[in-house]
Amino acid sequence: MGKIKMPVPSLFRRGRRSKSPPPPQQQAEPESAGGSPARTAEEEMERVFRKFDANGDGRISRSELAALFESLGHAASEDELARMMAEADADGDGFISLGEFAALNATVAGDAAAVEEDLRHAFRVFDADGNGTISAAELARVLRGLGESASVSQCRRMIEGVDQNGDGLISFEEFKVMMAGGGCFAKIA
Repeated sequence: MGKIKMPVPSLFRRGRRSKSPPPPQQQAEPESAGGSPARTAEEEMERVFRKFDANGDGRISRSELAALFESLGHAASEDELARMMAEADADGDGFISLGEFAALNATVAGDAAAVEEDLRHAFRVFDADGNGTISAAELARVLRGLGESASVSQCRRMIEGVDQNGDGLISFEEFKVMMAGGGCFAKIA
């Protein structure tokens, strides 16, 4: 299983869209447990984009966006879909290209309130029962919705990597720390 970066919350950002994609990030990344190099940020972005692009045509349609949200257990309203598409579709063709998707997901420094709001949206996607924590079962459900094969046991090990108080759950504060540290759950070998 690879790293999972949650792009969903950034789809709710308003007024922060860039007209051009961000420059590729060519950071040196550690090797994965299998000895092969870890994915670059650009490769990870493309992998997430392909999850949204269900029919593989190289662009995300409104119906693909709706289907993804529904698979995560959060059906988006028509108004939300219209807002997200309007925000993301920089060239106005009715679809989200990889470049538009990358630009949408670029972090804008200095907008702490919007980042906090985005993180809360993402946290709510994971926290299905709304109790303020993410359990291994909730994490597994979301990962399966994204097409990742993840057992509850694997998700428990992922949670151990970010669980600061040892309760076996991820609080919002722990979630924020995890996302600030790379925005992904570590690979489980």
